[in-house]
Amino acid sequence: MFESRQRLHEEVLGLLEALRTLGEGRYAALFDRKGLLLETPPDGEKGEWALRGFVQKHAETLFRIPSALHDPEQAMDDAFEDWTDDEFFLAFVNGRVGVIVACPEARRVEDDSGELLRALVDRLLRLTPGWRLDEKGRGILASRPRLDTVAIGRPDR
Repeated sequence: MFESRQRLHEEVLGLLEALRTLGEGRYAALFDRKGLLLETPPDGEKGEWALRGFVQKHAETLFRIPSALHDPEQAMDDAFEDWTDDEFFLAFVNGRVGVIVACPEARRVEDDSGELLRALVDRLLRLTPGWRLDEKGRGILASRPRLDTVAIGRPDR
């Protein structure tokens, strides 16, 4: 069944807002390696411009997190080391597109977001067919999309 791009975009934005609400978060964004694609609240209102800038600046670095967790030999900088105001929930679909939620309890969002994430992944893959491929260009015709989630807590200080 064909769905309009506008409707899929609205559904993705609604699901992103639902993730932010689930986590009682102050900001959520959809991004790729080049930067920000969607955000809620829109246009970084309510002073969330610092989080918007963080996502835009660190988009490429954020995509290295899942592979670094799977390969302990891989070194990477901690993009979150100076950020003490929030915890962060991250989800990556096929290493192509990511979601970030700035919230008080990232682990709870990770634990409680299963249904929302399944719906979001479905809409994302319909919205942009290129995201059906992994970062190496392999398709997922016969398998399920890869979803990596990470909960980043506040640093102990």
